[in-house]
Amino acid sequence: MTAIFINPQLVVQKNDKFTTGIVYMPITLAYVISNFKKKNIKTKLIDLYGKNPTKCFEENNYLIFGEKIEEIENDVFKNVSCIFINANQVGNHISILKIIKFLKIKHKETPIIILENSQAVTAYSLSEIKDEFLKLGCDFILIGDLENISVELYKNIKKIDHLKTLDGVISKNFCNNKINFVNDLDNLPFPAWEDFPLENYWKLGYSHGPLSSKKYLPILSSRGCPYPCNFCVIPQTNERKWRSRSPDNVVKEIEYFRENLDIDEFHFEDLNPTVNDKRTKELCNLLIEKNLKISWKMVAGTKVESIKDLETVRLLKKSGCNYISISPESGSKDLMKEINKPFNYEHAIKIIKEMKKNKIFSQACFVIGYPGEKKIDLKKTKNMIFNLTKIGIDEIAIFIITPVPGSKIYENFEGFETLSNLTFSPIWRNDYKSLNRIRLQMYSIFLITKFIFHPIRVFKQALNFFNKSFNTKMEMVPYKVLKLKSFENNAKK
Repeated sequence: MTAIFINPQLVVQKNDKFTTGIVYMPITLAYVISNFKKKNIKTKLIDLYGKNPTKCFEENNYLIFGEKIEEIENDVFKNVSCIFINANQVGNHISILKIIKFLKIKHKETPIIILENSQAVTAYSLSEIKDEFLKLGCDFILIGDLENISVELYKNIKKIDHLKTLDGVISKNFCNNKINFVNDLDNLPFPAWEDFPLENYWKLGYSHGPLSSKKYLPILSSRGCPYPCNFCVIPQTNERKWRSRSPDNVVKEIEYFRENLDIDEFHFEDLNPTVNDKRTKELCNLLIEKNLKISWKMVAGTKVESIKDLETVRLLKKSGCNYISISPESGSKDLMKEINKPFNYEHAIKIIKEMKKNKIFSQACFVIGYPGEKKIDLKKTKNMIFNLTKIGIDEIAIFIITPVPGSKIYENFEGFETLSNLTFSPIWRNDYKSLNRIRLQMYSIFLITKFIFHPIRVFKQALNFFNKSFNTKMEMVPYKVLKLKSFENNAKK
C-alpha cells in the first residue's frame, strides 16, 4: 500500500501579481516524505504546481498555476492507504478545497489527511479553521511538526483510541490540538528533494528569495520564532518555541545537496534563523572551514537584534551569505507596542551599515493598516524608510495587514469571501484603496531616496533584470510578473 502526498496548485490574484503567487518549494512536505521513506513506507508525490508551473487556468478572480487534479490518472490512486494534502499557504486555500472535493467524489473510501505548514508566515493555523475541512469530509488534520505524527497516524489509521492520544491530531470525533514538536531536529532525514520536479522550479527563473543561480534549494536550519507579534500566525503554530539544528547537521545537508544535486545556492526559509548568535557564528565558521563554494540567503527574514555585533556580519559574508531580510514593521514605537514587537532602531542602523560595507544585500519589511494605526504612525514609517534607504538598505517590502487564521488580530476583520483573499494586498478591505496609495508613496520615497544617494547601485541592480540574476526580490518581482503574464496569455490562446 502507498501513501499519496499532494502539493496544491499556486493561486495568484488576477489584479495583483506583484504580491501574490509566492513560490515556495514545499520543504515541510519534503521532510514528511523523507521520514516516510526512512520508515520504509512506500510513497507517491503528486506536485500539482511543480508538475507544470507554467500551465494556467482561471477561477473567478484568480489565476491558478499547475495541473488540475482531475487530469491526474486514476491509476495513481490504486492501492492507496491514505492521501495527504499539503495546506502550504493560505492564498492557495481555494485550490486545496477543490482537491478535497474531487477526492471525496472519486476516492471517497480513501482517508484524507490535511497537513499544516507551520514554518511560513504566509501559511495558516488549521486548528482555527478545522470545521471547513471536516465538513468537506476530511478524516484528519495534522498540526505542528508533522514528521513523526504523520507516520504514527499512517500505521494506526483505524485505531481511533490510539490516535486520540497523539498531540497534533484532529478529526470530526476528537480534537487534540496540542502541538506536536520534534525534539531532535538533527535526527530527521534530509528533505526528499529527489522526489520533486526540481527542474520545473528552476526553469521559472524566480523563487521566494532573490535567485542568482540556475539551481537552488530551500533549507530550514531552525523552526519557530520566540516573538509574539500580534499579526503573525507563527506564535499560534509554534507556541513561540524556537528549535534549532546543530551547525554540523546543517552543513552536512548543504554538503549532501552540493555533491548530489550540484546546488550552489541555498535559501534559508527559517522564520528567525539568527536567534542564537553563538550558533550563527559556529555555522558561519564551519562553512568557512569547509569552503564549499556556495552562496546562501536569509529570505524569510530575521530579527536584526539577534545579529549581535559587527563580527557576526563579517562572518556571515565570509561564509557565503549575501542577502538578509529584516522586519522593522513600523517607524512608530507606539504602534510597535500594539503589534507587540520591539525593534532597536539604533542597532539596526549599525548592522545595516556593516552589511552594506560587506556587500550583503538587505531588505526591510514594513506593515501598514494595523488596527488603530494613525497618520502620525504612517509618517514615522515614511521617515524610517527614508533614513534606512539613505544609509544603504537595498530594498523594502510593504505589506497591508491581513488577518491570517491563528493570528491574534484574525477576529478583528470581516469582509473577505474566502481565505484565499487573505493576501498582502487585501482588496476586500474597505480602506484598501487609501492604504494602497500610502504603500505606493512609501515605495516612491524609497526609490527616489535610493536614486539620490546610491545611483550607481540603482543602475547595477537594474541590469540584473536583463541578466536574470537577482540580488534582491525587488529586482526579481517584475521579471516574475512578466513571466506570469506570459503564462496567462498562452493559456488564452
